This record gives sequence, C-alpha cells and structure tokens, in this order.
Amino acid sequence: MHKNKYKYVSIVSAVAVLLLLGIYMWMTYRSTTRDISERAGNQLSWAMFYESYSRAELVTMDDTLSLPQSRGNLSLASSVEGMNDALSQKYHSEISLDNVAMLVDSLLSVAHINRNVTLLEVDADGKILRRNNDRNSSWSLLTKPVSIRRDQSRAIQLALNNPYPELARKLSPLFLISAIILGFFAIIIIQLLRFITEQEQMAELRNDFSYAMVHDMKSPLSSIIMGAHFLHSGKVDDKPQIKEKYYSIIEDEAEHLLALVNKLLTISKLENKKLILNKNEVELKPVILDLVEKAKAKATKPIEITTDLKVENVLADEQYLTEAIANLIDNAIKYSKDDIHISIKTFDTDKYVLLKVHDNGIGISKEEQQVIFDKFGRAAIHEKNRKGGVSGFGLGLNYVDQVMQAHGGKVTVSSEKDKFSEFTLYIPKI
Repeated sequence: MHKNKYKYVSIVSAVAVLLLLGIYMWMTYRSTTRDISERAGNQLSWAMFYESYSRAELVTMDDTLSLPQSRGNLSLASSVEGMNDALSQKYHSEISLDNVAMLVDSLLSVAHINRNVTLLEVDADGKILRRNNDRNSSWSLLTKPVSIRRDQSRAIQLALNNPYPELARKLSPLFLISAIILGFFAIIIIQLLRFITEQEQMAELRNDFSYAMVHDMKSPLSSIIMGAHFLHSGKVDDKPQIKEKYYSIIEDEAEHLLALVNKLLTISKLENKKLILNKNEVELKPVILDLVEKAKAKATKPIEITTDLKVENVLADEQYLTEAIANLIDNAIKYSKDDIHISIKTFDTDKYVLLKVHDNGIGISKEEQQVIFDKFGRAAIHEKNRKGGVSGFGLGLNYVDQVMQAHGGKVTVSSEKDKFSEFTLYIPKI
C-alpha cells in the first residue's frame, strides 16, 4: 500500500518535472528562433534598402524621389516601403530578388547566420507571388514580411531553409543540462522505489521471521510446561521411569531454547563485529566423527554418513566452526528423503581448505538459493517448509555464513531441486 502511494507520488512528480522542463525548453526554443528570425529580418531590411537606393539612383536620373511620411516616423522599414512604392508607381521599377539575395548573402555572412535562404515576394494574405529559388520548405524559418507597398499589398519575406545548426549550437547546452537533470531525477526515483521495495520486503520478512520464531519456540515451551505440570501434579511420583522421561524432555527442550537464544546473540555479535574468535589449529577428524555420532543418535530415518578428509587440520575457532558444521549436517538431515546419505569431504587449495557437506535431499531452488544465507531468508519460505514437515526458522545458515565471514572465508551452495544439496566452507589457511 505504501509502495503504491510512493509510486504514484513519484510518477506524478516525474510527469510534473517533465512538463515544466518541456514548457521551459519550448519557450527557450521559441525565443531562440525568434531571435534568429529578427536578426535575419534586420539583414533583409538593410539589403532591400541598399537595393532600392541603388535602383533609385539609376532610374530617377537626378529626379528627387518623393517619400511622403504618411506612416509617421521614417524608419528603415518605412523608407524601404516608400522607395519601392514610389519606384513602382512612377518609374515602373520593381525590386530585384536576385540583387537583394546577393546583398542578403553578404550581410548574413557577417552576422554569422546560415546563408541557405530563399527570398519570397508575398501578397497581403501570405500567398507566394514569386521567389528567387525553390529551396524553401514547410520546415523553413520565416522572417517578418517587409512591405514594399504603402497599402501593405506586397512584401518581401526571407525563408531560412536550414536554421537548425545555429539552433543546435544555441540549444545544445540547455538540452544537455536538461538530459543530465532528467537522468539524475530518474536515478533518484528508481533508487527511492527500490529502497521502499527493499524496506517493505525486509519488514515482511521480519514479520514472517517473528511468526516463525514464535511458532517454533512455542513447541519446546509447551513441552516444558506440560512436563513441569505432570511432575508438579504428583501423578508420576511412583513411576520413576516416566518421571525421568519428563525430566529429560524438560532438559532437552530447555537446552534447545538456550541454543536458539545463544545463536541469536552470536549472530548479533558477528554482525556488529563484536565477536572475538580464538583461532587455533583444529583437528577436523575427531570433531566431525563426534558430530556424525550425535547425528546418527538423533536421526529418525535410516542414515549413512561417509567422510573423506584429505585435510585433517585447519586454523579456526573450534567452537564456532564445530557449530557451523553441525548446522550443515542438521540441515542435510532435516531436508532429507526417506533414506539419508551424507558425505563430508575436505580438499586443499592454494588459499583455502574446502569442507563440503553433500546430501541426497530435496534440494534448493534457484530462487531460495539467493536468500537462504540471509538472516530472515528462511522465514520467507518457512510456512511452505513447515507444512512439509520441516521446523526451524532459518538462523542456521545465516549463522554459518556469519561465522565463515568472521574467519575471513565464505560458504557457498550448489543444489538441484529434488536431487541434492552441497554446501562448501572456505576456511582460510592463514
């Protein structure tokens, strides 16, 4: 629910940023095109003025050209309009697009504006009457028309056929900065959603873990309470064998609970780097043989455990290494089939002694292999496993992982569903 809320907020924020950035870029684009158009239009006005002035000198033959200021102040545009109107009306001399084009070409070169242009003569409705070439298209950038008639019936317009190099030069820094901003914004949104997802997954795993832990601790606590109730009632005072059985049950379940608590405390110390290891040379053979005997004594199914120890001594903390190996053997038995076959082997490499525990159990899926070493990983699949008859809430493999990291090594798993699982301890030589 929270994830969806933050997701929607993030999407709305992203759309708002994109919209604002798009509007800003569009306005900047329009402003830039307007600036180019106005600069090119100014060069067109001067080119038309020079052309009209030169033509007037040729056709008036020292006659004074009358330019009535009927439109107010005689600006450059009014001068061009007045001269062309007078030359057309009195001397029937029309503006030469080719001559204007040559002048425009020179002026645009000086102004550093692309010289791929077309001169257009248009009427009051914008209809093209004539042009000096056919290079213009619907993509051309048009300047403001410069009138050549006092009644505004005809005008000259410049079509910039390729203004895009200059537009790109002016706008590329903006586009680059915008792309960087969008990139950072996208990264932030993705990281935020990923963080929220991870937090929700972690919260869900913690809830599953808490449920699994309480459920699995409930069974030994119930056994202890039930045994204490029978002993306290006096019903078995005259039955020493049954009485001893209940004492054993209480003792075993209490030790089981204590082991769980100690494991939690040890993992906490390992995670906070507060656990001090006491490394010494450990003889693996007696350690493993003792664990094998205990496993066979507790097994409720036919069990066969073979050993092949090519390396018998390692440098480690004997207590924690023994517990780590015990966890791997315990897991092999828990996730076994009807007949249990376990092999324990050691190998020597350049940097590590490898200890492998291989079983013929139900295997581990690729998905589960990604989380089984996490503190709350088993809890995510606990309910499914519990229905299959497996108890425990997944501290064992995390404990093994933490112990091996504390030793400077690691633990890996290789497994195939419904066929086998093989855990490998990498024990550093130094």
